[in-house]
Amino acid sequence: MAKFKKIANIALIILAYGFLGYKIATYDNYPGLLAQFQAAGIWQWLCLAGCFLLFPVNRLCEAWKWQFLVRDIEPMNIREAQRQVYYGTLAGFVTPYKLGEYPGRALLFRHTQQHWLTATCLGMIGGYAMTTVIIVFALPAVVCWLVPDSSLLWSIALALVGAVAAVIALPALMRRLQGRPWKNEQTRLLVDNMAHLTISDVCILLVMSLLRYAVFIVQLQLTLLFCSVQLDALSTIITLPLYYLLITVTPNVPAAELAVRGAWAAVIFERFGSDVTAAAVIASILLWSINTIFPLLVGSAMRRLH
Repeated sequence: MAKFKKIANIALIILAYGFLGYKIATYDNYPGLLAQFQAAGIWQWLCLAGCFLLFPVNRLCEAWKWQFLVRDIEPMNIREAQRQVYYGTLAGFVTPYKLGEYPGRALLFRHTQQHWLTATCLGMIGGYAMTTVIIVFALPAVVCWLVPDSSLLWSIALALVGAVAAVIALPALMRRLQGRPWKNEQTRLLVDNMAHLTISDVCILLVMSLLRYAVFIVQLQLTLLFCSVQLDALSTIITLPLYYLLITVTPNVPAAELAVRGAWAAVIFERFGSDVTAAAVIASILLWSINTIFPLLVGSAMRRLH
């Protein structure tokens, strides 16, 4: 199994970088694209600055969620939660599938480091909440993308019904699974922690995840505007959530993450023309750099101070 995962990781890296390289090599209007960036006005630079200023807000939303999740095993203020989130970013970046992110956060616990496995499971619950939000908001986009003549309002209504059903059903489902003899300790802890969630807890986690998702969407829109990609309202509503869905469901290997984001941007924006596609790829790379490189620098500083 481990050998299969290693081969799959290598194949993903090759495919992602190969496809992205192909799209970059076959684009034939680099002079026009360069002229477009050179002509960027103050408004476009303000958009890029706004995207940069939102990256700490992005991490603050995650810190609020982390503080809420571990409140029973490690009460902390928001500054401590932010410190742990930044440190976890560094640990996640150097491990496959970012598996080290939540244990990395727990290493900075002041009193209960022995509960790192529980903290890891709680972090995974927060991750599931974020994934749920991404899927719910992408469902209407998927329907409209596959069936262009479908009603957006009906698609949104269907997604909202699914979200409400998930909120109501999840705690009850986990309580039914709680008594099973799980062989894997992490699975047992994960089910136990999810079983203790109330509907109120699930709603709070989803709202916190929604806030962070909104920041992601605004950041992406700002980088697209910086790169002179201006879509109409309907195209924006469909394209941006679909993009985040695709990068979420793609296996998360740090070495391939940049290429995966660029490759999906090329696929999603291709219908708007080659110039828009090239600019969208650059926007995805800029956004990855802002949301990854700078948190890593902060996380590295946290490591030296610890």
